[in-house]
Amino acid sequence: MRYRFLAAFLSLAAMAAAAQSPSQASAASAPVASGRRAAIVEAALGQRDELVEDILADELSAMLLAKGLGVQGRLELPKGDGKAAPPDEERVSRLLAGLDPRGADVIAAAFYLALDDELTIQFALYDPAVKVVLGGTIARARKGLTSFASAQEAVGAFGPTVERYVQGSYRVDPPSGLVERIVVSGPRDGSRVVIVDRDFGTVSGGRLVVPYTQYPLGTTVPITVSKEGYHTYSRNVTLSETQSEIATPPLRRETRVDAGLRWSVGQAAGIGFGARFHLKPDAVFLGVEAYRYLEPDSLSRRVVRHYDLGASAGSYVLFPYSSPFRVHISVGAGIVVTDVEGIEGKEYVDYYVALGDPTAELRLGPVAIFARPDLHYALGVGYNLLGREWIRTPYGLPPITIGARLSW
Repeated sequence: MRYRFLAAFLSLAAMAAAAQSPSQASAASAPVASGRRAAIVEAALGQRDELVEDILADELSAMLLAKGLGVQGRLELPKGDGKAAPPDEERVSRLLAGLDPRGADVIAAAFYLALDDELTIQFALYDPAVKVVLGGTIARARKGLTSFASAQEAVGAFGPTVERYVQGSYRVDPPSGLVERIVVSGPRDGSRVVIVDRDFGTVSGGRLVVPYTQYPLGTTVPITVSKEGYHTYSRNVTLSETQSEIATPPLRRETRVDAGLRWSVGQAAGIGFGARFHLKPDAVFLGVEAYRYLEPDSLSRRVVRHYDLGASAGSYVLFPYSSPFRVHISVGAGIVVTDVEGIEGKEYVDYYVALGDPTAELRLGPVAIFARPDLHYALGVGYNLLGREWIRTPYGLPPITIGARLSW
């Protein structure tokens, strides 16, 4: 409550001061003479003070207009992992390098530190076209009832720097034939962007503004976009424009585990479950499967029950992870336990090896539909039913398995 009362009192004081100073009011409303526009940036070097920022913004706007510059508003410093931020970064040029000027010819920046009743302000005039600090000054002011007058005096000390810029003393022509700005768009937020061998930080809000790098136009550079839990995206990009934009696709999530249901033609009266654990995401995996199916015995009219358990190791062999259609093979071993209804204690056990099992897979987002022939060879050891031969359906063909998996 006391803070709001103070703010209201200071505002009334400022209005009274403005009424007593017509020259200042006319200067603030003076027409733009230089044809150039300025933007304002404010940042706290410690605890943020919104009242101080409002006062500084008003005083800076009035001074810039008085010097013949148009004022297009306030800008925010870029945020996100890897971005420079006060007070960690002491170089003003690096703090402002990733800023989108939004058409401004020059940026008037104010970095302030408020301690108790003392206010320290570092002003900087920055040219975003060439990423150069043209000039600046440091001023000290008092907080409290004298905040308006102190801020006005501090901004006044910054005025000569702006005036020299308007008069042309600080005019810097941007170099020709160089890339002035790179914007990377498309990756998921939090994705890290590396161009050549330099880490430019992470994407925020779907885009990343790359600081001034001075690549010559026509340069081909490698770009790498990465994020934990996602496949890394890399490609070469030719920078053909001064304002280059690089659009990259969203990163694809790595598959660590998938699980699904299966059904086999020739062993139709059944259902199975399987799971895979990826040693290398979307490339190399270990799998387990269980399948139970029934088979009627036409001679004894009894139901024959089969329990198929298997384990395998496999690898994708055709097409990259980004392709919707892929092929993988796997090898492994398993066991089929068979019992006959009404005959207890008489269980047949057939051991087999899986030799290849070439699988075609169609991926639709996190769901994959697959089909394969089961190339299983029974070993014919122990108390078995099948003997030593390829496991076939009643039609003399290997079982054809189809199914669907959900990956995460």
